[in-house]
Amino acid sequence: MAKFICTQHADLANKIALYWQKQTQREIKAEQWFMAALALGSALEAMLYAYFIIWSGDEGNNPTKDDEIPDNLVLHDLITAAKQADLLTSVKFKGKFGEHAIETVIDEIRHMRNNLHAGVALKKGFDPEKFTKQNFERLYDTFLAVLDNWERHL
Repeated sequence: MAKFICTQHADLANKIALYWQKQTQREIKAEQWFMAALALGSALEAMLYAYFIIWSGDEGNNPTKDDEIPDNLVLHDLITAAKQADLLTSVKFKGKFGEHAIETVIDEIRHMRNNLHAGVALKKGFDPEKFTKQNFERLYDTFLAVLDNWERHL
């Protein structure tokens, strides 16, 4: 298991998050809604890693004092940690059925990204060609709400 530390990994984690955000925009322009959702999930994962790598570092940038962040976390683990750090609990998402806590809606991004695996898609009967712009927009609105909350939180 690698130890991610702020002084060595923070910049790269931010670059990876930015890459996936840009890839999301490329997929939107191409109207590839399922691929845009996959890129969005990857952006969320990279952003969560970046957040925890940066904020687990100590103020003096002494890598020996950084908290250890395992490299084998999955998106579910990162979302759980974000909830515990109160990154997600204060965000509200307003959908057509009213206002919801973001932590209940954000799991949709994770579940959607899991459809990349053929076995998962087959088990769920998921057809990526039927993933619509409206499906994507709900996930994207959730993602933007998370971004807005993080900007306020930092």
